[in-house]
Amino acid sequence: MPSSKERHARMIGDSLRTAPLISAIRNTVKAGDIVVDIGTGLGILAIEAAKCGAKTVHAIEIDTEAIAMARKNAHTAGLHEKIIFHEQLSFNSEIGCRADVIICETVGSFAFDENILSTLIDAKKRFLSADGTIIPQKLQLWGAGLSKIPATNRISETGKADSNHIVTEPTLLAAVDFKESFSDSIHVKQSLKCISDCEIKGFALWPKAFWGKSDITDASPFSAPTHWEQGIIGIEPRRFVRNEKATLEFIIGPHPENPMLMTERLWRWA
Repeated sequence: MPSSKERHARMIGDSLRTAPLISAIRNTVKAGDIVVDIGTGLGILAIEAAKCGAKTVHAIEIDTEAIAMARKNAHTAGLHEKIIFHEQLSFNSEIGCRADVIICETVGSFAFDENILSTLIDAKKRFLSADGTIIPQKLQLWGAGLSKIPATNRISETGKADSNHIVTEPTLLAAVDFKESFSDSIHVKQSLKCISDCEIKGFALWPKAFWGKSDITDASPFSAPTHWEQGIIGIEPRRFVRNEKATLEFIIGPHPENPMLMTERLWRWA
């Protein structure tokens, strides 16, 4: 299993994720702002916010190895006096003021599977100023039916879906605008139109993140690959004819055993 540093380095090395994220920070953070970076990892986004002129950046991270590296990176950048590190969950953190910007890149391969909804409900209530901004601004979950399940990581349930095995139209399953009110879970029943006669054996799901107005990452199997790949779920095979609709019910929300750290995914034919 890769180390924490290796996992975070893989995310940072994903230019389709990191470049638009950095662009959104540069277009949002102003001199004198208070910024909260939830899930700071190696501190790259917190450092970028400080470079943009933020007065103070509260960098929150529960991973001991990652936050140790983040502290070193902040010192190397000469910005350690601007960044306050919190080695704990954001739910347990206090910043003592209201933030102008919250950065929360806890986006997973199933979009909402890293508890971003619960995290931001709490962070908006306790941290964000009335006219503050959240990065990402919006998050979507897309999906498509598969005629063949790709090789899948058993732990993360992710893999690279072959676009040649996609047999439905890519379909928007769920969307959240973080400026608005939202729930801590997603429960959808969505019909996906078959593009040919086919047997559906599973579904590929993926995030589309709107970091800023024009700063977007789309992890679609029809786009250039990202570190997210796609979330892969198997299902009892069913046959469909061209233009018929396959209806999937999908739930994702806080795991009852550990709602602050884990999410639960459930799905079935509807």
